[in-house]
Amino acid sequence: MQLNNLKDIRWVYEDALKFVKREVKRGNKYNGIIMDPPPYGRGPEGEKWTLQEKLNELVYLASQLLEPNPSFFILSMYAVGLSSLVGLNVVKTHFPNVNPEFGEFYLKSKTERDLPMGTFLRFSR
Repeated sequence: MQLNNLKDIRWVYEDALKFVKREVKRGNKYNGIIMDPPPYGRGPEGEKWTLQEKLNELVYLASQLLEPNPSFFILSMYAVGLSSLVGLNVVKTHFPNVNPEFGEFYLKSKTERDLPMGTFLRFSR
């Protein structure tokens, strides 16, 4: 970021849901968000977290964090069983005035088969 003179970019490496809840509570706003939540996890108190259960809440809170005319939103999902259409429907619910792009992450194998790795959604102005 320094090479491109982008000093006002903030990278946060922490629990995505806890972060967005805290930032919404503080009234903070962001011009863009990149989210790369894990498909599942366990908290320090043994609490269970799955993206399938929390995706709607996570995207809703992200919609509260973004400026009214955000530059971008990017969400990657590596949860088995979550299609890009599920993510697309959630994003359209909470960002009704955007035209998101969506697709799959995959690896090309030597046997000509594509190996699925996850899905993504994004929009930008």
